[in-house]
Amino acid sequence: MRRLFFIAISAICIITAPAIPALAQSKTYQHEMGSVSFVTPPTRIAVTNWSLTETVIALGIDPVAVADPDDYYKWVVTPDLPQDFVDIGQRQSPNMEALRKAKPDLILISGQLSMAYDAFSEIAPTMVISTYNNDLPALESLRKATLQIADVTGRQKRAKQILQQADDTFARDGARIRAVLGDERKIAVIRINSDAQINVFGPPSLPNTVLAAMNIPTAYNGDTNGWGFARGGLELLAPFANDLVAFIEPTPDPVRQRIIHSPLWKMQGFARQNRVYQVPPVWTYGGLYSAMRFADLLATQIENGPYK
Repeated sequence: MRRLFFIAISAICIITAPAIPALAQSKTYQHEMGSVSFVTPPTRIAVTNWSLTETVIALGIDPVAVADPDDYYKWVVTPDLPQDFVDIGQRQSPNMEALRKAKPDLILISGQLSMAYDAFSEIAPTMVISTYNNDLPALESLRKATLQIADVTGRQKRAKQILQQADDTFARDGARIRAVLGDERKIAVIRINSDAQINVFGPPSLPNTVLAAMNIPTAYNGDTNGWGFARGGLELLAPFANDLVAFIEPTPDPVRQRIIHSPLWKMQGFARQNRVYQVPPVWTYGGLYSAMRFADLLATQIENGPYK
């Protein structure tokens, strides 16, 4: 009888005892210089790179620290930065003390700052994600980075929406451009740096990979540096006599005027045949939002007509 009594009491204790919660398991995420682990997705994210900054914002996260915010609005333009964040100074050499005061639980840097990886990691877990200068075509690299950041922050659903939005944008804007130019007109995308120097974007760059995604033929398919462009003087434009040339702002107005009105520019076939288009500011080393912005603006400018 006593044995049955203790069995009954034990059963009651098992039934009524509060459940002991299982220990939360951390998840590990790989990056270019190792891995980071989190029990719950990080929410206080500091970013030293504009491409990664716009990717974090696109995923619906307000970064707590941003580099070069004033120039961001000049070159990147959108998406908007949050109202409250810590300015950590220059992208190439962030202010580590300001970064520490932001109290991030994740820091995102590109490979350009990999030499300082240990210093960043002393402040918070740090991921190295290079969206450019990494031997990948720009769009492929941006898709990969978007999914990688979404995975660690728990924003996978939003990432899939962004990728679909990008595909839809490229299809729509490509059709807009072909409706004006036809199927065979090639486009050369350039940036004017100074009176004596221009960048011509090539195969791995954001502009050219976006053009390819829009099914628009590209004019320059030659050698480039790691950032996807060839650099030189106006002589680089000579092969594009029968093509369309689109120059991306911002360019100082005096420089633009001197280039556009120079004899060497005026003698080019694309200039004589009025096939020059001005594209408002786009960060050509940005994320998927910059890629979509480039597609939208290029299509709109081509519909509106050549630069005058």
